[in-house]
Amino acid sequence: MVPMLEVENLSKTFVLHNQHGVSLPVLGAVSLTVRGGECLVLNGPSGAGKSTLLRCVYANYRSHSGTARVWHRGSWVDMASALPQKVLAVRRHTMGYVSQFLRVIPRIPALDLVMEPLVAQGVHLDDAKRDA
Repeated sequence: MVPMLEVENLSKTFVLHNQHGVSLPVLGAVSLTVRGGECLVLNGPSGAGKSTLLRCVYANYRSHSGTARVWHRGSWVDMASALPQKVLAVRRHTMGYVSQFLRVIPRIPALDLVMEPLVAQGVHLDDAKRDA
């Protein structure tokens, strides 16, 4: 199977400016590869960095070091260093993100959230549901 995501030595530290610049390391040199068709589970206690890792891969957070490469339209894009326009292109066409905090009101099933970008691009509802 072809790799779709390669994370190498990804690190993230938060700086607590309101606490005199205290540094809080959250991720330390995380590496993983996800291939097409694979299902990966991030498992660990609260505060272990699972959500931070996903936010770095999606480029909601900027990592301090390492790479988060996504296979996008025939080439690799490093989400850790990509320009905003490239990040938006990857989000629009290749990778989605569903927060652990789903929309509460109105209640929307996770499947509908995953389907939403496909439907917005004009994909038929049945096809979007199958792909999601």
